[in-house]
Amino acid sequence: MGKAIINVSNDFFDVGGTEGDVMYSFTGLRGLTKDNVLYGKTVNLSEMYDNMLDGVKEFLFGGEFVGIIDTGKCNISISQLVNKYTVKRYGISMDNVYNKIHGNSTDTKISSDIIFNELKVKYGIMGIDWMYLYNNMRIYTNDVDILEYIANKILCNGFYSYFSREYNMRMVGVVKKVTPRTKSNVTYIKVEWNNGGGNRHICLSHFIKSYDQWWGNMTLQKRKKRCDIRDYNLLLNGRSVTDVFPEYCPIFKNLRLNYTGIDFDNGKNNIKKCSEIAGCSDKGETWSFASIDRIDSNKGYSYDNIRIISQYANNLKHLGNIDQLRMLLKYMDEQNSYF
Repeated sequence: MGKAIINVSNDFFDVGGTEGDVMYSFTGLRGLTKDNVLYGKTVNLSEMYDNMLDGVKEFLFGGEFVGIIDTGKCNISISQLVNKYTVKRYGISMDNVYNKIHGNSTDTKISSDIIFNELKVKYGIMGIDWMYLYNNMRIYTNDVDILEYIANKILCNGFYSYFSREYNMRMVGVVKKVTPRTKSNVTYIKVEWNNGGGNRHICLSHFIKSYDQWWGNMTLQKRKKRCDIRDYNLLLNGRSVTDVFPEYCPIFKNLRLNYTGIDFDNGKNNIKKCSEIAGCSDKGETWSFASIDRIDSNKGYSYDNIRIISQYANNLKHLGNIDQLRMLLKYMDEQNSYF
């Protein structure tokens, strides 16, 4: 290590301590050079670690961490960034202190979940703004408490209110599965609706929580024809979110648009129900997945040539060109005249 930039360590140079404190002498510690402020000191590690957690909490949730990853030049993990921060501030990594506090015989590399759990133990699950971190980055965690906390927060926002109300959709826990490709354990959030009649296991990173995220998923680079309209701010172009993302289909006003990505019809996409009531105001309402429609199908995807309509209406539109649809409508009108 280079010379540490430190402004709080002197508080920990206390050979007295109290019962239960972990005291440690840093003389000759491998990797700790003589120009380090901790070298040769006997330190109250328990007090240092308690203060270190305060600093880590402020680092992760106070804006500094998000500011680093927002540069787009950071591709290292949360734990690596936390260790860089603690070395700079305290003269020693969180890895190092964590192992000594917990009596580990070998150096354990702390993971993001270990850091999260240490913060959770000290401050409680409600004492941490987990949504701040989730809203600002793609967070990976297998911590059950954190997953349940975030899932409940997401399901409580207006994005899911219709489905929570009409289908009794709710988070019922988490499940762990081994993925076939990586053979590793992945923790999924289990969502149920219709009193257990339907369910789905959703990875946290796939939990759609906003129109911004839905738009990003629908315009992924692999969708070659849509990659040129991926910029969410250009899409809005000063318009309100409700102007761009309608609550109901502009064509069939009683089809509520489903942006959640969850099929509440167990793989049938609610097509039969849409066929029964689409355009019939006296038959109530139902849902259809939201989809991106090209206003002029002869042109490509551009910000001025798209709108959001129901997948049901989009499928009807794509069955034929406008002349064919007129012929079909004429035929249907003629048939109906007999009744």
